[in-house]
Amino acid sequence: MAEQFPSKVYSPVTDFSNTLRAMTFSKRLLCISGIWPLEICDSLFISFIIYGFVFNILALLDMIKYIKNFRYVLANVMENMAVVTTVTKILMLRIKCRSLSRFLVETKADYTADNYNNDEERSIFLKYNNLSYTMIILLFPWTAFLLFFYYFKIVIPNIIMVLRNATSEYKLPYKIKPLLEPYNAKSYAFGCIHEFLRIIMIISGYLGTDCFFTSTGFHLSGQLAVLKCKVKNVLNDADGPRQAIRNIILGHHRLIRLVDLLEDSFNIIIGQHLFGTTILLCISSYRMLSSLAVIETTGIITFVVYAFFLMCKLFIYCYVGEALLEESSNLCDELYFCEWYELSMIDMKSIWICMMRTSKPLKLTCAKFSVLSVRTFTDDIFDSLGICGIQKD
Repeated sequence: MAEQFPSKVYSPVTDFSNTLRAMTFSKRLLCISGIWPLEICDSLFISFIIYGFVFNILALLDMIKYIKNFRYVLANVMENMAVVTTVTKILMLRIKCRSLSRFLVETKADYTADNYNNDEERSIFLKYNNLSYTMIILLFPWTAFLLFFYYFKIVIPNIIMVLRNATSEYKLPYKIKPLLEPYNAKSYAFGCIHEFLRIIMIISGYLGTDCFFTSTGFHLSGQLAVLKCKVKNVLNDADGPRQAIRNIILGHHRLIRLVDLLEDSFNIIIGQHLFGTTILLCISSYRMLSSLAVIETTGIITFVVYAFFLMCKLFIYCYVGEALLEESSNLCDELYFCEWYELSMIDMKSIWICMMRTSKPLKLTCAKFSVLSVRTFTDDIFDSLGICGIQKD
């Protein structure tokens, strides 16, 4: 006889008032650029897309102008890679808006307490819900701070310098070739406003997409964990084992469909994010080593902080994929270890069919090339270091 262990006692969970915090935060960011799936605003979307393309063209012209200056070209790529990534994310969300709106409509009921049978299921849901909100809260302030800090650390000293000496050169924050070179205060102000829109676009399109992906990915992981809890309590269900098994099969089929929707909508974004992060890690590592060679303390600290920030963002993406893989595998294990031998032959066959479907874990991919997981994170980091000449053991 198997040894019986006392089950964990869960305190009553009734407060679901804050479960939409992460999704609401994502909605507010994406609404700025008009790409929230349930409230598409094409006028805002087209405006940001045109601005992004114009900004990228100007950055390309500026890079061509100084193509012989290798350090300048690297700095140009580092600054403007975020704009390229943002334009891609905005375009993909607009293209997949119907799939994502269907995803949001189908998962709306998951945020109510009545959708769960007991306190254990509610606690599991709230655990993943709070995890997604925590990740977003950690991600947003640092990203916004770095964007604003980089912008104003160039603009403010330049304004002070021009006020002291009217003949000083006007220097814009980002390395782009402006349509009109700033020659007076008015044209400089216009250039600064033009480049400030870049920050708004990145916060809305780039960061908003990251927050949306994090909240939806962890939501599906939480629903898989709740389904695993239902499997554990299949014999004690108030409606009987057969109805409980039927609900589990229908719930699993629903989650498979939702994961497919999320995978189809985000696989290009994930692949582009990992590719862009790898390039930026390589460039920042190279510039950090260059600063180290000449003992430039400010440059070393700047690029260490920047590389750490890139790795944190990459880890969040990979951790979302890992959580989905882990909970999908755990569901398969729970089906195997449940007391199926206490069920009728028909119910045993239903459990067996469900096990066959869970034997292939649900996953997110990087543009269909590789599975998104923690292993992807470590491989990407080591590949970046290898390109820069730092070999792993």
